[in-house]
Amino acid sequence: MKLSAIVLGLIFSLTATAQTGAAQSEVQAPVTPNCISQAEMSEIASDFSQFNHLANKEYCHDGSETSNLLASLMFMRKNQSSPDMKPSDDDLFSGKFATSWYQYFIGRINEMEVDSNCPKGVAAYVYGFGGNTMYVCSAALNDNFSALDRASIFMHEARHIDGFPHMTCSKGARKGLQGACDNRISAGGSYAVTVETYAQLAKFGVTLHPALRAYARSSAVIYADETFETPTRVNREQQLLVMTKTKDLHALSLAAGSKTSRNKIESLGQAPELGRIVMRAQHMVLFPEDRTLPAAYMFTNNVGTINQSPGDAFTEYNAQTPAQKSEWVDFHVAAQWNAKVYKTKIQFACNPRSADTSELAFNGPQAVTMLHLNGYDRVARTQYVMTTTGDIYEFGCSESLKPFLKVSTQKVDQDYTRIHKIGSTLVGLTTDGSLRKITGSTSTTLSTALDGQIYEIAPREIFSFFDSAN
Repeated sequence: MKLSAIVLGLIFSLTATAQTGAAQSEVQAPVTPNCISQAEMSEIASDFSQFNHLANKEYCHDGSETSNLLASLMFMRKNQSSPDMKPSDDDLFSGKFATSWYQYFIGRINEMEVDSNCPKGVAAYVYGFGGNTMYVCSAALNDNFSALDRASIFMHEARHIDGFPHMTCSKGARKGLQGACDNRISAGGSYAVTVETYAQLAKFGVTLHPALRAYARSSAVIYADETFETPTRVNREQQLLVMTKTKDLHALSLAAGSKTSRNKIESLGQAPELGRIVMRAQHMVLFPEDRTLPAAYMFTNNVGTINQSPGDAFTEYNAQTPAQKSEWVDFHVAAQWNAKVYKTKIQFACNPRSADTSELAFNGPQAVTMLHLNGYDRVARTQYVMTTTGDIYEFGCSESLKPFLKVSTQKVDQDYTRIHKIGSTLVGLTTDGSLRKITGSTSTTLSTALDGQIYEIAPREIFSFFDSAN
């Protein structure tokens, strides 16, 4: 039996441009040295005989599959965590796998073999009938993942050796996908290891760049939310992320009480550019209004960004000319399908196991913006888009993996540049930069200290494990 590690975001894989997961900010962040010392290579070769021919000299990274395997092993060897790692009050971190990742890994895996013919969505696998070989897919070894991601994947696969297979998901974001779920996180299977490794890096990774810790935080929650049949306990609070016209970022917590109550605003630093925020599960991706600039991960609190593409579709966008990019309107990333919204058409990827796409045209009106009328829902099969005629269209991929695009019966009371749902409250951003609380086809003022200054909004969550002082 083959036990597969399913990649985050089955529709398109995580892609990276840095083997070591180097982060960038206004001041260039330190990066891992480009060479592995002879002493380190000798120790690695003693654990993996396939590297014996490299044991007697320094090894310098060259972007090859071998180089990326070694970069991942070095990440596991060198990663350091805070000595005082307390378990979380929820299910994100128990500390079961907090000791040396490298020692855990070599205690179960003694050979790594590259597989260039893996199915779409698979990063690595082991066989369930014995043996200590891990098969790593080429898609995970060609700069499409950072060493941080691969280290988590390697730990995931090593856990299978202890006798923890996956199951087919019967519900949720990965419903119907074979080998994409575990029953419950408390069982300590391979997806529990994935959650714990990312959570450990995010909370306790003292030597890790802050942007990579922010990335790991989101990754931990994505896996916690989407890979277990029994829902995982994650203590969280929903907020609205607000970007002003001066690029300032704020967290908005909605106030209870009267319509005139002021809502709480907290400063979260600045965005690198003005632009549209696309949600990729817990991750935020910024598409700058300046179309000469690339789309990239965006993090709050001025931690910088990471030198890693959010996925193949984003890489494709970044390779386009500014004129081509100007035809792009928005992008919806669900768990098993995605849709690129252009002015005159929508391109769908409906099958999570296939690279095939299809297109449907608006035939008259043009797309203006997506409206998340039911919130950003990774499971839902339907999404909404506002058009130049004022009509709202609904689009998506059916259960039979067929795309659809049609005029919706949904109505809103005015033009909005963005709509998101925070808890049970539907919030719309007006063309004059203010917020309104939407109820059915009517709305009321949602008062903030930023009235008239708001450029973009997005859903945001905070988590007691990551955001508390302890």
